[in-house]
Parts: sequence; structure tokens; C-alpha cells
Amino acid sequence: MNIFKQFLMSLYSPKTVAMFRFQKIGKTIGFVFVLMLISFIFVGTNIALSITNVVNEFESALEEDIPSFQFRDGQLTSDISKPIIRQDGKQTFIFDTTGETTRDDLDQYSDVVAILDDRLIVVSAGQADTFDYGMMQDVSFQKSDIVNFLDSANTLLPLIISVIILVSYIFMTALKFIGITVLALIGLILKNTMKRKLSYGQLWILSAYTVTLPTIFFAITEALNIVIPGQFLLYWVVAIFFLSQVIKFVPLPKTTENER
Repeated sequence: MNIFKQFLMSLYSPKTVAMFRFQKIGKTIGFVFVLMLISFIFVGTNIALSITNVVNEFESALEEDIPSFQFRDGQLTSDISKPIIRQDGKQTFIFDTTGETTRDDLDQYSDVVAILDDRLIVVSAGQADTFDYGMMQDVSFQKSDIVNFLDSANTLLPLIISVIILVSYIFMTALKFIGITVLALIGLILKNTMKRKLSYGQLWILSAYTVTLPTIFFAITEALNIVIPGQFLLYWVVAIFFLSQVIKFVPLPKTTENER
């Protein structure tokens, strides 16, 4: 059975997955890479769109909403007399070199990018990250320099996005291998409870196919920006339940059958 047919069977057929336990580990490892590649069709598209939108929105805000400014000696200055605030849906952009906007003022926003006179603050889903300009004492630039840089960077944007997606794919695939290893350890408990004769290697192979359904499901929901409460817990509940169903289709040892 080829990898793509195995992929389809892994979405709904525990009985078929149980038969995969005899295949070589190399084929299973290849399946995990293919699984993550398929899931990244959704995730990668979302990453690409998000980065493109952020760059376009920042460039638009820079050209239309932000007046001329200058950065020197770790301080951002401009001629504005009051903060500039731009809201687009849930995303808020603030440019303020007057010193009026404080960190506490940003608590009213769930997602905001605030460019202040002495720091950059990014709040996403209520979590704030701060970059202090004090680390850039020897750097100086002005608005025209940033505009020119963005014009040049736009030609490299596809390459930058590709690199980010590739790094994300490798990172998430590594995490998936770790998750499969943990699930196989849980499988040791399940197979002892159900009195099935399975080696750890066979459980690892079965676990790799067991995670197909939750992996694809959550990749799609993430791409559609659908937030599911308790996603991490739900992932593991589905994976463990599916694995238990797979193990049920592994025949009992003959000695156990005779005892019955």
C-alpha cells in the first residue's frame, strides 16, 4: 500500500492501521514527513498570507498615516503633537513619539503594534513583547530610509516567506516525532491493559499513523483561524482513543485466547 493510500486509511480505519505494524520503520518515518508536508499546505498558506498582510499593512500605515520621523541615539522623534492610532478589525497600530502612550494604556487592546519614542511594543492575544531602543544607540535612520528598504525587501519577500515556512516545517516535524514517541509510550500501557503482544517499535509505527486525523484536523482549523478551546488536550484525547481502537484490532496471543 502506498503512502497516500495509507494516509487516507489513517483518517478513518483503525482496522487497516493495525496491519501497518509489520512494515519497516523507514517507511513510517517517510510517512510522518509526508503527513507534515500535507498539513503544511494549510499552515504554510496561512503563514504566507499573514506575513504578506502584515508587511502590506505596515507599508500602507508607514506611507499614509505616519509623518516624517528620525531615529538617533536610541530615540524616535517626529513633529506630531498627539498619538496616531489606526484600527483595522482587531488589529491596532499606534505611533506615538510624544510620550503620552504608556504600557498600561495598551492593556485595552488584545492585538496591537505600538511604536513609541523609546520602545516598540507588540501585544498579541494579550501577551506583550517589548523591544527597547536603548540597544540601538549607534543606529540612525529616517522615514525615507525605511520606505526604500521596504521597496527593496518586497522583491525578497517570497524568498523570506519560503525560508520561514521551511524552518517552521522542520521544527513542527521534529515536535511531531517527539509526540509520536510519547504516544507510543502511552501505547505500552494500552497494549498491556488489552493483553496484546506488541513491541515498542510496532507501537511507534502505529502511533505515527494514529496522529494523522488530529494533525490534519487542527491544521485545517488553524488555517481557517478557528479557535477550539482545549485544543492541546483534545488532540491527545483523539490520538490516544484512536490508538486504543487500533490496538483492539491486533489479534490476541494464542495463549490468551486459549485461556478465554
